[in-house]
Amino acid sequence: MGMALQIALFLASVSIVVFVVLLMPVLLGLRRHLADAVREFAELRTDVKLLVQDSRTMVQNVNKLTTRVQQQIDEVDQMLQILCGWVGRADRLVHQAGDLIEDPIFTGARILDGLGALLQPWLTRDRGASHKSSLTSKTRN
Repeated sequence: MGMALQIALFLASVSIVVFVVLLMPVLLGLRRHLADAVREFAELRTDVKLLVQDSRTMVQNVNKLTTRVQQQIDEVDQMLQILCGWVGRADRLVHQAGDLIEDPIFTGARILDGLGALLQPWLTRDRGASHKSSLTSKTRN
């Protein structure tokens, strides 16, 4: 039984040595992968910090831009209100001026139409006489 125990102890020690020899490269590779992961995480962390700073700056700029745009929109709105007031005043002035001017013009046009109707026979007679006199003068030549 002593010999069996020695063989068992020998096999156990050999298996421990083989296990350690095989486990060492795995542990070293794991350590190298962990070191790479830690280094990449540190780079990522600095990149994220820069990204956060840039994002904050961008948000501040967008807020400033929004404020400026809102101010300009308010100014344009005020200008439009003033312009609408002016247009309303101009419309009222045009309507009032039209009321003052249209009646005399239409009255004058009616008077001229009436005069034209009265003068039409006289103008027709006068043209006819001048046309006859021009024809007689041409035939004499």
